[in-house]
Amino acid sequence: MRKAVGIGGLRRQEAQRLALSKKGNELAQREIAKLQEQISTMKANLEVFVREHQRDIRNNPAFRVQVQRMCQLIGIDPLASRKGYMAELLGVGDFYCEIGIQIIDICLATRSINGGLIDIEELRERLIRRRLKGSEPVVVDDIKRAISQLSPLKGGYKIVSFGGRKMVQSVAREMNADTSTVLGLAQQTSKFTKNDVKVALGWDLYRIDTCVDDMLRSGIVWIDDQNSTMPEYWVPAFFSQLSGTSLNASAL
Repeated sequence: MRKAVGIGGLRRQEAQRLALSKKGNELAQREIAKLQEQISTMKANLEVFVREHQRDIRNNPAFRVQVQRMCQLIGIDPLASRKGYMAELLGVGDFYCEIGIQIIDICLATRSINGGLIDIEELRERLIRRRLKGSEPVVVDDIKRAISQLSPLKGGYKIVSFGGRKMVQSVAREMNADTSTVLGLAQQTSKFTKNDVKVALGWDLYRIDTCVDDMLRSGIVWIDDQNSTMPEYWVPAFFSQLSGTSLNASAL
């Protein structure tokens, strides 16, 4: 038989456990202190780097994205405040505010045509056209960051995806799953028929009618009933990528 552990043995085991736990905490605290010191050094070095390369950051969009990602990796959000020191160093506070205002203008000007849904590449092209010559270049990543700053406005501005296409939504409505699915079906040709939906998705007529009627009411699709066999439904937000040019370029 094994000898039972006495009170003295239990106390020694508890003392050893506490000693090991204390030592572990001390080691963890030292490692955390070292890590915080390293991060502080990295932040200081990053500030120096940004100051020395301000012109390149503002004029080179690819470089600007890389620097912003470096900031995020060490826990700095350049856009946390327009008055934030890193936003001022990067020159992005006013830049993204300006881009955000221009995005709102473009979305409002085209909403009656596309129902508040615009391809992100078309939006970028429109931004480039309306910005003054010599202004900082705009890339898709800039649009994403600017839109993230529009959330306090409660205008429904957000980026949504349909298949492989990224679109900017500018109306305060939730896109239901059926609408998203049908838009994904139409992303290549920019159009669909009710029969296309039935064949591809196997939905019943009531479900198809409900989805299409909702899309028509919101202006996301247009109906072309000139087809002798069955009406076609076109997605104006997809037109520019289908033809290579914007159908509604005169809107701005």
